[in-house]
Amino acid sequence: MASEKWDLQAGAAPRAAWEATRPPSTAGGETPSWRFPLLGLDVSASKIGLALAETPTAWPQPLFTYARVTRTRDLAQCLEWVQRYQAQGVIIGLPLNMDGSAGPRAQWMQRFRRELQARTPIPMLLQDERLSTVEADEMLIAQGMGRDERAERVDAVAAALILQRFLHEREPGSP
Repeated sequence: MASEKWDLQAGAAPRAAWEATRPPSTAGGETPSWRFPLLGLDVSASKIGLALAETPTAWPQPLFTYARVTRTRDLAQCLEWVQRYQAQGVIIGLPLNMDGSAGPRAQWMQRFRRELQARTPIPMLLQDERLSTVEADEMLIAQGMGRDERAERVDAVAAALILQRFLHEREPGSP
C-alpha cells in the first residue's frame, strides 16, 4: 500500500474537461452539514480506491488503492482509515446503471454503506459514480502513465473524482 498522493491538477486539459461537465445528481438522500476532512471511497469487486478532501475548496487528493480481502476485513480497514485520517465523513461511490437505476452492484454498495455506518457515528453518503473510472483512466493517460501504473492508481483517482463531484454539487449556486 503506497502513501503517496497524485496531482489531479497536473495537465490543464483533463481538469478543464472535468470542470466543464456537471455530474449526475447525488444518490442517497439529504446531505448533513459536513466537516473536514472527508474520505472518498471507490469500491470495486477487487479493490478500494481512497481519496482525501482536507477542505471544501481544495481538490481531493488520491491516496492509494487497497486490494480487497473479505467483506469483514474491508469494513474493518475502512474504519482504520477513518481513524488514521480523522475523517469527519465518508463519501462512497454508488455504481448506478447508465439509466440511473440501481442494479445488483448498487444494491450491494448500499448494504456495504449501511454495514459501515453501523460501525461508526460519522456520516456516510453514497455518491453517483457513473463513469468515474473511465474519467480517471483518461486523466492518467493524459498525464502519460502506462497501463501498469494506471492500473495501480485508477481507483484512487476515481475516488478523488467521486469526492470532487460530491463537493462540486454542494457549491453555492450548483443546481
